[in-house]
Order: sequence, then C-alpha cells, then structure tokens
Amino acid sequence: MIKVFLLALVLFFIGCDGKISTNIHDKSKVGMRLASVEVVANDTFSKESVHAIMEKRGFLVAKSPYRLRAEHRNYKKACTNPLSKTSSDYSFDGLVVIELFYEERKIYTAFMDYKGEQKEALFEKLIDAMVDDLKMEQ
Repeated sequence: MIKVFLLALVLFFIGCDGKISTNIHDKSKVGMRLASVEVVANDTFSKESVHAIMEKRGFLVAKSPYRLRAEHRNYKKACTNPLSKTSSDYSFDGLVVIELFYEERKIYTAFMDYKGEQKEALFEKLIDAMVDDLKMEQ
C-alpha cells in the first residue's frame, strides 16, 4: 500500500512540468545561514505561496537583507497576440521563478515552465532546489 502511495506521489509531482533550471550567481553564499528572509512577489498567489512554504521549512519570514522574489506568469493570459500564439510553442501553461538577493546582489535563480493548474507545489520544487543547491541552514 505504501509503495502504491509513493508511486502516485512521485507521478503527481513529475506530471508534465518542465525541467527546473537553476543558477548560483554568488558561490560564496553556499552553506550560508539564513536567519530571516523577506518575500516579495508580483502577484498575491506567488507571495502567499512562497511565504507559506518558507515558514513550513522553518525559515523566519520577516524584514531582512535577504529578499526572495517570486514570480508566476500565466502564458494563456499573458499572450494575446494571435500571430505569436500560432508561431510559438505554447505547450506549457505558465512559468514560476524565484530569485534570492542579498542587499540587491543576486545570489540564486530557479525557474520552471509548467503544465496544468497553478499550485503552491510548483514553488515548493524551486525552493527545495534552492535550499539543496545553496546548502542553506536556518
């Protein structure tokens, strides 16, 4: 029973989502201790999702020199040009992005195209990648 559940969980998270792309811009921050982080976003869904995920992971979300910027783009709403829609590959429904800054210097970027509904789990994948890549501690 547990094996079936785990397989279903893996298939749920793999789904049709795109590959996560990451970049560590400041390698001196690998292994850093993140006492607090401020979450900023261009939309309510992104801000609330990332805020909740960071708190679930045990990070203090508050005013900080570290700023985690989150962004969600809905391709279906963003592109209204019929010519672009017919000449481009619109196999994905949207894009999620996170960028970590320290005092206006970019430390890390992760982004991923996705298919399906927008959901908090999309940002969880990016945040987990960031925590692993940067070997972050609370």
